[in-house]
Amino acid sequence: MLRTAIVIGEFKPGQELVGTELANQIGVSQATLRDAIYTLSVEGLVDTVAYRVPTVKKLSKKNIEDLFSVRNMLEIFAIQQIILTKQTSAAVEELYKICKQMEKAAEQDSLKDVNESDRKFHDTLIKYSGNELLDVLWNIVALRVQQVMSLRNQKKGDLPQIARNHLAIVKIIEDGNINGAIELITAHIVFVADVIADSWDEDDTD
Repeated sequence: MLRTAIVIGEFKPGQELVGTELANQIGVSQATLRDAIYTLSVEGLVDTVAYRVPTVKKLSKKNIEDLFSVRNMLEIFAIQQIILTKQTSAAVEELYKICKQMEKAAEQDSLKDVNESDRKFHDTLIKYSGNELLDVLWNIVALRVQQVMSLRNQKKGDLPQIARNHLAIVKIIEDGNINGAIELITAHIVFVADVIADSWDEDDTD
């Protein structure tokens, strides 16, 4: 419950997570709440300092740049593994289906559905890497990316173009072109990161 509240932006960066209050609100013991807060601190969503009230982690522009840099590295590795371990056919089949969903959402001018398909697309890249540790790391990064997206509503932009960009990535993976796929995925992630970082006002998230 706490993770969801943080990720969707209900609990803002810098907000205090007062133990007694929160435990009563959720209906759990303070010991259970402490365990949950510890887990969230490991995931990088909560800051804990001895003798101080835990807070939702604040996000600076540097945090966002670092986050998307790590995201890029993970996805590059996933693409390499998909092609090198011959998972291309299965991955491409599923990715094409997601692209069709994204195209349909774009035609209906639904930013929410496009974003959901976008998340599914990148989750699928990681899944087909076949690397369990990568999947664990990705889940942590993806949570924080979702938090950033929730805190800063994206402009719709050209939704059909967003769908086409993802389709281009799938096609080049299908061709087995590792370098080309890496260039496309990097351009996509860097663009999103730049748009968010350029408009990020740290005071607005407190």
